[in-house]
Amino acid sequence: MLNMGEIIRKRRRELGLTQEQLAQMLGVSGPAVSKWEQGASFPDVTLLLSLARALHTDLNTLMGFRREPEKTEIAKMLTRINETAKAQGIEMGFALAQDIAAEYPDCGALLFGLAATLDGRMMMAGMNAEERIQYSAQTGEWYARAAECGDEETRQAAAQLLASYALNRGNIDEAQEIMARLPRENRVARWPLEVSLLLAKGEKEQAKALLEQKLFILAGDIQQILLRLIQAELDEGQMAHAKALAETTRRFVGLMQMHPYTAYLACLMPALAEKDVQGSIMHLRNMLGSLETIWSPGICLMYDQSGAKQSGRGGHDMLGGILREIEESEEYAFLRDEAAFRQMLTEYEGKLPKTQKRE
Repeated sequence: MLNMGEIIRKRRRELGLTQEQLAQMLGVSGPAVSKWEQGASFPDVTLLLSLARALHTDLNTLMGFRREPEKTEIAKMLTRINETAKAQGIEMGFALAQDIAAEYPDCGALLFGLAATLDGRMMMAGMNAEERIQYSAQTGEWYARAAECGDEETRQAAAQLLASYALNRGNIDEAQEIMARLPRENRVARWPLEVSLLLAKGEKEQAKALLEQKLFILAGDIQQILLRLIQAELDEGQMAHAKALAETTRRFVGLMQMHPYTAYLACLMPALAEKDVQGSIMHLRNMLGSLETIWSPGICLMYDQSGAKQSGRGGHDMLGGILREIEESEEYAFLRDEAAFRQMLTEYEGKLPKTQKRE
């Protein structure tokens, strides 16, 4: 367990503060902070609350009474929450998450994981915006706290989600203000040097694994870029361009050995936009069928050593949410009188587990 001086140093460095900057925030001298961190002296008791606030922590953590969970512990807790929400309902999942958050109120990675796990479970359960609103305040609070934590990666991920949610609410100014606080991507990539260093040390397997990780991440990013470009072309009425991009996406997904769901989704988007009944039903059937495709990075030659993890079952847990969106969204209204469309929905609703079936 870290002592108070070590905790002060660790939190200060995580926040990118110098000893002088922290001292100015507290109205003390830089040497005083240095002595705290060295264990040569302790902060005055009247400063403890202000010091905890300056370091974005709480008194228990500052004084070493509470340790943060390790990554493996966080993963186990999030798995437990996900399984609870899936088996017993989202309300029980939130209750468990709130108990865990109360035990570790200062762990940004955990708070972010709690919110993201439950957001994902609500999406997979097909809950609409009205049904999710009673839980959004809590997930929003967890994201906001994670966005203020000392871990840079967690802080940026939480801020990006907060900005996205602000946009979804139509609050452009809030989204812009959050994004302004995020650092721009470094144009000088670090990974080529890391790979060269590993190769120079003779660590060929580690170099290969790093390259596969980078390739996997880039392939996922490119898929999302292509989908957004398709939507942008459709919004501008450029159907030919959208279809060409959809075909490019289909070929890219196959070339990069990614899960086929994105390929079928890309082809579906133009078909829905021009209300092509037969084409829409065909791509929908392909898309829904792909959710049962057994796929994981480990079975692909390109990513077999990447360490990337994804369920071999594909996206089967998403089936309920996707079906509900298809049934309720106005985008699919032109298909609802089609017998083939109704038959397809009935077929896939029959494949849902009991926990996803609607009453």
